[in-house]
Amino acid sequence: MVPQRVIIVEDEYLVALDVEAVLQSMGVETIVIATTLAQARQAVEQAGADCALLDVSLSDGKSYDFARELRAAGIPFGFVSGYGDTTGFPDDLTHAPLLGKPFGENEIIDFVSGLLDTADDTVKE
Repeated sequence: MVPQRVIIVEDEYLVALDVEAVLQSMGVETIVIATTLAQARQAVEQAGADCALLDVSLSDGKSYDFARELRAAGIPFGFVSGYGDTTGFPDDLTHAPLLGKPFGENEIIDFVSGLLDTADDTVKE
């Protein structure tokens, strides 16, 4: 399954553009790049999302609370971060999917597909 609307929450614009290019090659129709948490929240409020890719550290704070908001809304998300693992994450987010930077095109495709598969499994339960 290919998501139709993905939000990339990343304050390093070149990284976001790389991810956007891969998502476009997958056939994602709408990709929103949010460089701040405020922009990310606005994007979700306006049109929702099939999934979101979150950098942990942004210019306006950590994305943990936003991740919790996505979880509460039933929107699959994963962290795309330079952190090697989730050891320093809050306890309730240590099991969140994590794609470490740097990454390749196939890794992003597999990561996004995994987010959607997990969401499908949750819906089926």
